[in-house]
Amino acid sequence: MDRAAWLAEKQEEIRGLVNLSLNEVMPSRRDFTLFVATQKQSIALVPRLKRLDPDTGGAWSGIDLVASAAVFDDADTAAIAVATSRRHGGTIDDLRAVSGAVTAAVLRDDLILDPYQLYHSRLNGADAVILPAAHLPPERLRELARIAASLHMAAIVEVTADSQLDVAVELAPACVGLRRPDGRGFADVAAAAELARRVPAQRIVLLLDEVRQLDDLAALRGVIDAAVVGDALLGADDASQAIAAFTSTQ
Repeated sequence: MDRAAWLAEKQEEIRGLVNLSLNEVMPSRRDFTLFVATQKQSIALVPRLKRLDPDTGGAWSGIDLVASAAVFDDADTAAIAVATSRRHGGTIDDLRAVSGAVTAAVLRDDLILDPYQLYHSRLNGADAVILPAAHLPPERLRELARIAASLHMAAIVEVTADSQLDVAVELAPACVGLRRPDGRGFADVAAAAELARRVPAQRIVLLLDEVRQLDDLAALRGVIDAAVVGDALLGADDASQAIAAFTSTQ
């Protein structure tokens, strides 16, 4: 994963938000955590909408994000994630369009490093955001988690290494998001499961890496609450049928 380019893009974004007006920022009314929390009894699916994925090699240049979001919304998925980074072919406009078209809670699937980004996310309809522990000092993580809570937004602390888990757990009630790639763009399911077992049982745990197929999630039953899934659904002949089939096995 080319984090350097992604982080550079986010720093550019932050510089463009210095004059952001906060007068219209309103708290979220959609509770992301309510729908993804399963007490580890099942795995909730959060479809990920994106046009590109340089990590997995996937490309869906002709996708109608709003139409796809409506399909997922009708399929009663737990929530919907919208990739807003250039590396995924996304924009903040995609977030706003999808958020305005669905009833499900919406996750901004991007790296949030600064309070202005968080406010901007909320202004454009995000109900949840991702805070990368690897790129934020603990005090900034705490600040962003506090601001998210004040806006009734869910904070997902992204954990990419064992050393980041303690600070993520400390930030209760923030969710813990696991990203343990296998070197080929998809989840190292065994490594993710091992890390998930170290998270206190009452905390909400999500897998943020892609899986090749929904069946790969079987190894994570009992240790995670939800998985953010793009490739396995965007490449399906019938996404609604794939979701229903997965749900029926739980």
